[in-house]
Amino acid sequence: MKKILLSLFGLALFLLIILSVGVDKILQSFSGLNPAMLPVVLALQFASLGVKGFKQQILVSVFKPGTKWIEHTKIWTIGFFFGTASPAKSGDSIRSLYLKRKFDLSLGQGLAVVFVERVLDIAFLFAFAFLGLYFVVIPKIADDGIMLSLGAFFALFVAALFVFTRKNILRKIARPFFNVFAPEKFKESLKEGFNDFYKSFSDFKSNAVPLLAIGFFTVISWLVVFAVFYAISVALSMNIDPIALVAVLPIILLVEALPISFSGLGTREAASVVMLGLIGVPAALAVSFSLTVLVFNLLLAAVGFAVFNSTEKPI
Repeated sequence: MKKILLSLFGLALFLLIILSVGVDKILQSFSGLNPAMLPVVLALQFASLGVKGFKQQILVSVFKPGTKWIEHTKIWTIGFFFGTASPAKSGDSIRSLYLKRKFDLSLGQGLAVVFVERVLDIAFLFAFAFLGLYFVVIPKIADDGIMLSLGAFFALFVAALFVFTRKNILRKIARPFFNVFAPEKFKESLKEGFNDFYKSFSDFKSNAVPLLAIGFFTVISWLVVFAVFYAISVALSMNIDPIALVAVLPIILLVEALPISFSGLGTREAASVVMLGLIGVPAALAVSFSLTVLVFNLLLAAVGFAVFNSTEKPI
């Protein structure tokens, strides 16, 4: 039921934006499309996958050194396919099963790898979002309402992170649900997985060098992603300042990550219209930009699906 509601919400929001902006205006905004830039966008997307595969390899090295980069890139691509079809890319956690099967990690270790990577990604987006708003957006619009909203959103993220990283607190919160909903035959294995995750998470905290390396490559991976978005803007002849674009992209990506639609459908378009509008991009062109991002995400997800079909399944 939840999946159906999320799908309906995202689709309704998407259709509302398309109809409000105007189908004819959106189609007209594609008239300046430069097809020669599309292979550049695709190449940058594959480069982004490679960097993210390397990030995963660094994290896994805490538990299992000497693994192959190409295998991590394949697993990340499969995770992208499942993440595209899930709210807030939650399906991306399927990577933990592949890490368990391919590299003989425990499930708790695999989940810890995915969790740490996601937390660092979101922390980076928040940091860039605050910097972009403070130095680029707010001086132009003289309104700090968006900054206050982002601050509230960040406070919720920190609160959730605090609870999730405190084993005893989360155990107390989860125990009533666990006792009621967890099948009796799986309770012991779920308890073991819970304890293993927190042990694995503590292993990361005691290994500063991999975390410093992953922090560096988190920055690199997002810069490549920003390059993908800028290449899309060039392909659409948006004539936009790259600094201004990078200033608003983190907000769009954070909104897209909210667990209220699938593949960011609707939420990404809404955020694109609002945030790109702040730097002078017309609504129709902002929607075209968002739709182009969606198309390339679906292409990459199709590659992930092909890799998934050609790879031994984890279960």
